[in-house]
Amino acid sequence: MVNYILTAYADWLQEKESSNNTVDRYITVASSFMQWYSGSDLTNELFDPQNVSASDLQQWKQHLLKTTYLKGGKERKYSISTVNNSIKSIRTFFTFLKETGVIERNPGAKLKTQNVSTVEGITYDKVPRWLERSERNKLVRFMNTPIKNSFKFTRNRAIVFLQLLAGLRAGEVVALDTDDLDFNSGYIFVRDGKGGKARRIEMNKELRDVLKEWLIERDQVQDKTGTRKLFLSIRGGALTEDGIEYLYTTLRAKTGILDLTSHVPRHTLAHDLITLGYPLQRVADILGHSSLDHTRIYTISSSKEMRVALDSLSVED
Repeated sequence: MVNYILTAYADWLQEKESSNNTVDRYITVASSFMQWYSGSDLTNELFDPQNVSASDLQQWKQHLLKTTYLKGGKERKYSISTVNNSIKSIRTFFTFLKETGVIERNPGAKLKTQNVSTVEGITYDKVPRWLERSERNKLVRFMNTPIKNSFKFTRNRAIVFLQLLAGLRAGEVVALDTDDLDFNSGYIFVRDGKGGKARRIEMNKELRDVLKEWLIERDQVQDKTGTRKLFLSIRGGALTEDGIEYLYTTLRAKTGILDLTSHVPRHTLAHDLITLGYPLQRVADILGHSSLDHTRIYTISSSKEMRVALDSLSVED
């Protein structure tokens, strides 16, 4: 039954025009819940959705709030945002089960997300990690330092600069085709952003230059696969999101920049634009945010910025 349910759920989500990333994420949460509920690896098909109660879902919510995972050798708890995303996902799962007649009542109908401290709609649960000026300069210097492998040098620099100077998500980077770059108009076309939202982003001169250098390098391996994807793996196939995550794992080790992930350059661009005084709506348009609430989070000062502000105060006249 488990495999049947998950397959039907994926089809149901796709019919509602959910993105592939959304489908994968929702299936992962549903599978994780079923495994937790059954207390097994699901090989015995122990999960029966008709037996799930509202109380079970409340217990699962508490489990998410208390459970830990290892990152960088340290034990960490999941952020409230992550927990709430899982709660929204499982509510969707039980809505699917109800709509398709698998269950008669929806135990997730009243399952609420976890409250977090907010000010003017901004969640303080987890402020995005962005680069301080010194860290940004260090990363840019490292990416501009040539290495023997010109393929990796030009490709990796183009990827990082696309995120740092245009704010693309990792998934948007790997989805780019070569014809999504229009050097005549100076725009990058993101055709399938998060939530299926398309947008165009202007390239500054620095970004145009590094992309052109990569395209020259790319042309030398294009005939191996014939793919239209902008970024290729070292073997000539289309680069994946896992490939980008591996790149940032390597960069984190080589630069010594803590918590450097594929999200950080994008967060850095957002924070820098807001610090420079650009309107929230313009920043939201660049990032592809569907709501200004998502953009407003970048108006929060980092811990270091708050310390600097407080250190500038004096009780002496």
